Amino acid sequence: MNFNEWKFVDVYKEKINEEFYDPINRVESLRANGEGMLFDSVSRIMRAVSVVEKTSGDIFRVESLKLRGEMALSKEEMCIISAVTINYVEFERGMVLFKVNPYVRAFYECYRSIKPSCPQRVEGSELPECFRGLNRFVAAVREQISSGAFKREMSAYMRAANKNYSGLLDYIDALFARYSRLLVLRVDFSYGKGKLEIEDYSRPGDRLDALRIVAERIVRHRIELIDYLKNKCSELGMVGYVWKLEYGREKGHHYHMMFFLDGAKVRQDIVIAKRIGEHWNNVITQGKGVYYNCNGNKDRYRHCGVGMISYNETEKLSSLKEKAAIYLTKADRYVSACMPDNKRTFGKGNSPKVSERSVGRPRTH
Repeated sequence: MNFNEWKFVDVYKEKINEEFYDPINRVESLRANGEGMLFDSVSRIMRAVSVVEKTSGDIFRVESLKLRGEMALSKEEMCIISAVTINYVEFERGMVLFKVNPYVRAFYECYRSIKPSCPQRVEGSELPECFRGLNRFVAAVREQISSGAFKREMSAYMRAANKNYSGLLDYIDALFARYSRLLVLRVDFSYGKGKLEIEDYSRPGDRLDALRIVAERIVRHRIELIDYLKNKCSELGMVGYVWKLEYGREKGHHYHMMFFLDGAKVRQDIVIAKRIGEHWNNVITQGKGVYYNCNGNKDRYRHCGVGMISYNETEKLSSLKEKAAIYLTKADRYVSACMPDNKRTFGKGNSPKVSERSVGRPRTH
């Protein structure tokens, strides 16, 4: 399975760019982090796995050592070496915060068992043994990912990754079956730098302890926010919502949330999104929160899936379902935030019953 051929890799790439809003200076910024969501490590491992799957026998050959007494490594050999030279100490710390796909975990487990050397870091006399060790490592990875048990694990993993997306599409369809027009908001909620810090802990065990404390707090904040909108803001006409929890090195834990309001009752999506964000900042997190109003920047999205959308606006519906919804769910094919004690990282409201469709002008098809 080639990493570059995975259909939703662009969504994963997008998510390493973390958007920020400074509520004091009212300044927006965008920070790119190549190791965000383990992107660099996962991409190197997935490309190496692709090489392992597409080849047979030894990848590292003695011929690579014979050109003018120097190494002349092939593209396949370099791909494996790139993945072997990942900083696995840092990678292990990251795996406390992230759940990786079975390919990445299998590669990591084989690495931890065999500990292959990098030919660029050994003496010339040690190169033949180094190559043999790398070939043993490749054989171990190949054996593991070709086993029946692994294929069953991968199949189950992909079903789970796809479930959230298909469930979200069904949810959106159910909302539009009930409401002919929806005001769609997307707001990202996070915490100020250093407010909920886990990166400061270097030992995986310490990170896990810190994560348990943080998890309890951020789950409570999400529940309080949704309860506020459902039960104390009836004038907003919120009829649905979806949330996704993620983790970024710069941003820490943060929620991507989408809210669906009854378009027959409300307008002014930017104003409402700002109101919700300010409540998160000032009340829910008591000054420790930060929000980003995606509706306030609709022009920067080529396929805008937010704002007022009617049931018969095909292009807007397509952007909502095929762009915005994918952004909320599809990066899980590679890596997702890991929460202790099997706490969820994705959720949505209950679908309205079809029989509840409001009375109004009959729809034309």
